[in-house]
Amino acid sequence: MSEIGEKAISFAGEVTISNISEVHEQLGALLREQGGVVIDVEDLTKTDLTFVQLLESARRKASENGVALSLNKPAAGALLEVLRRGGFLDDEISDRAKFWLQGAAQ
Repeated sequence: MSEIGEKAISFAGEVTISNISEVHEQLGALLREQGGVVIDVEDLTKTDLTFVQLLESARRKASENGVALSLNKPAAGALLEVLRRGGFLDDEISDRAKFWLQGAAQ
């Protein structure tokens, strides 16, 4: 599944403003290590803009530092709805949209 040196992190259930500091800490720790990070969002049932903003920030920081950051599958469900409402998928060919959709059709 993952390449050598890649680490995986899984977020399930609710990831919202109420627990975003814990998510920030976990993701930040992985990004400070060597290798890429794969984010598992398959079991995410509820989220809000804070999670999207955190991953957007992580995506940019990872890119600046030459670290691979990806989702394990295209955004779907609650996450996809937040992305659409927030305008994060308006430009389907942008790097941002490609990150969230991983080549999947909207």
